[in-house]
Amino acid sequence: MWRRLVEAWSRPRGYRPGATLARLRSDWPGLEGEAASAAEQSFAFPHGVWSFLVRERVEAGWMAHLVACEFCLSLPVSDPVPARIRLRHRGAWRRQGVAVDLLAGDAVRLAPLLQALRADADVRAALMPLDFRRCELRGGADGWSLLIEPFGASEVVCLLPPLRRYIRLGPIQRLALLASMAACRRVLLALN
Repeated sequence: MWRRLVEAWSRPRGYRPGATLARLRSDWPGLEGEAASAAEQSFAFPHGVWSFLVRERVEAGWMAHLVACEFCLSLPVSDPVPARIRLRHRGAWRRQGVAVDLLAGDAVRLAPLLQALRADADVRAALMPLDFRRCELRGGADGWSLLIEPFGASEVVCLLPPLRRYIRLGPIQRLALLASMAACRRVLLALN
């Protein structure tokens, strides 16, 4: 009985699919795209020939939930490598660089990519100002996927007290996000 009660209160009530994406589109002038579903949209990179996908990701909590936008850049490659690589900020109080951690995959086969990501000044310069919860490179049968979940472009919904707050993705964060995707894309394409 308690478990069902906890599950009922933990379910994301008040979630409106597509509402956070609509706020993102209104905050980001010049960003054009087409909807894949209510909670997923494909956007064209400004001044470029490639596109990225943005999907809403819901995290349920106790009487509240968070709707975060996850930016996904997919790159098909000829020789796919199963892997999971995390990029994160180094430093406890201040950012002192970017760490590249191999979470899953063949370390010997992925060593050139790991070294290229660690040594690339553009990747470091783009990721340093970006405030993100998660940044991962995932390799699979379809190729590489870069997943970035920034702190901005998210919505916090609380039931008690009733609260709905959208966290904007500011102009500096938008530029850092686009620069991060472009830098990682360049590194991945250079190694293929």
